Amino acid sequence: MRLFLRLAGAVVLIVLLFLLLSPGGTLETEEIIWDKAAHFIAFGLILWSLGVLFRRLPRTWAALLAVVLGGAVEVVQGYIGRDPSWGDLLADALGVAVALLIWAAWRRFRPREALQT
Repeated sequence: MRLFLRLAGAVVLIVLLFLLLSPGGTLETEEIIWDKAAHFIAFGLILWSLGVLFRRLPRTWAALLAVVLGGAVEVVQGYIGRDPSWGDLLADALGVAVALLIWAAWRRFRPREALQT
């Protein structure tokens, strides 16, 4: 099961980074909300992927790494013909924060010791 989760985490991380860093056009105004929602969900999944791939990494450090990755993605997007945006970075950080809160709530109901079987 751990191998499957790690493979899934790696695939999710690679696919999301590919989508975030592939060249694309600019968004029209009515699509902006969907872009922010996509960033929010993507970075929640990136935090999950980092947590699965690096199990011993404290989640707060994984969250910081995910937000730094979001900043790096926005910088790179400026060089590949996409629009870098502070709004995207905010959506990234909010996605990471919500994913971290969900993880903390999950751990409260399911302690780590129970998973070590």
